[in-house]
Amino acid sequence: MYRLIVESLLGLRLEVDKLRFAPCLPADWKEFKVHYRYRETVYHIAVLQTVAAHAGMTVTVDGMDRDDHAIPLVDDRQEHSAEVRIHVAPSQSTATLEHQTALG
Repeated sequence: MYRLIVESLLGLRLEVDKLRFAPCLPADWKEFKVHYRYRETVYHIAVLQTVAAHAGMTVTVDGMDRDDHAIPLVDDRQEHSAEVRIHVAPSQSTATLEHQTALG
């Protein structure tokens, strides 16, 4: 059940040494937080869903924009912060959001 929620609803996918997001969030969910442990390293991840003129997604890790929309996982025993912003067009449905964010 845990894996179903993490992978389907929250859209969190582990790809070897990267985390990717392709969420399918209800429209009334504005944000959620995940504290993800990768070996001896903790990543504090805030996922925010906002209405914007154009749909898309931005990912920031430790203050740096990530063009690949992924969170690189490094076991450096430090704490890291990441922010995933999901931009939803005003008339966009959550099903369309899931498809567009999965494409990157």
